[in-house]
Amino acid sequence: MTESDQIPASSPQEDPGVILMLAFQKGDDAAFEELVLAHQGAAFAMLRRILGPHAMIEDLAQEAFLRVWRARERYKPAGKFTTFLYRITYNLALNRVRDDKRKAMYSLPKNADGVEMPQHDLKTVGPDEEVDGGDWAQIVRRCLSELPENQRVALVFQHYDGLELHEIADIIGSSPKAVKSLLHRARANLRTLLTPYREAEND
Repeated sequence: MTESDQIPASSPQEDPGVILMLAFQKGDDAAFEELVLAHQGAAFAMLRRILGPHAMIEDLAQEAFLRVWRARERYKPAGKFTTFLYRITYNLALNRVRDDKRKAMYSLPKNADGVEMPQHDLKTVGPDEEVDGGDWAQIVRRCLSELPENQRVALVFQHYDGLELHEIADIIGSSPKAVKSLLHRARANLRTLLTPYREAEND
């Protein structure tokens, strides 16, 4: 086991979020309000990174904290509170992604008049056009969205949220070793997806 795979020696009870959650568990409703204020930004950010500019983000964030509220009696601190919250939020986001994919299978995109457009009528933007726009952040987000869900989420957790392997493993229900392999595949696939844009930039 490498140093990055190891779980820190600090106790979960020292985590500020855990302290508030345990206070809430004992009946301090004000502690729950503090939890929401302290962590709602992180929940929103995570949902945006996974789902993009999705209309349901606010509803999903509210649902995540509602589930935290409902879990009060059975909550047991096994790590940082953020890991507990991210696990709930991750599952909600993943369910939303799957629901959206199922809906997309049975409907076509619509134009401004509400008329469904055949796939061949949709405008596609090639690498040359996007690179000319100069927005590499948008290009990376587009390529990230094309990765398999578990790979995309693992990269988001590591590079945007700075989570350790064991924390990502706890959230997605895996092992640190499996997460390391997942991240390796995700980086390789992302490089492949970005290659046409890099080549277009060099032309």
